[in-house]
Amino acid sequence: MKNLGKTLLVLTISLFSMSSFTQSELTGQWTIGEQNTVVNLEQHNRVYSGKIVSSDNPKVKIGTVLVKELKQTKGSWKGKVYSPKRKEWYDAEFKTKKNKLKIEISVSRFYKKNIEWTRVNKSIQK
Repeated sequence: MKNLGKTLLVLTISLFSMSSFTQSELTGQWTIGEQNTVVNLEQHNRVYSGKIVSSDNPKVKIGTVLVKELKQTKGSWKGKVYSPKRKEWYDAEFKTKKNKLKIEISVSRFYKKNIEWTRVNKSIQK
């Protein structure tokens, strides 16, 4: 019975540690692949948002919010992604895998678009 209690304690601590690790995987800077446009994802009160912090494209407005209301769900993250071209917000699901952020955007009830962002190397960040 003592061993069962210790095992449950270790399991509980491990689950909380994994949850914290997953959250830290999302924060940081991501390049969206369009003329070196970089989005910074940060957390405020368990909700994530992201805005453009740099770009080689002179038409891109620095400070534009591209991600909002991003919250963790079972095995992924759900939130909204902004399309500057269409000037609309879309529901999206985010999944991290190593240094990639895979985003599935629900454009309509029947159409989904997949995009991928790459984490900016931390040693390069300012």
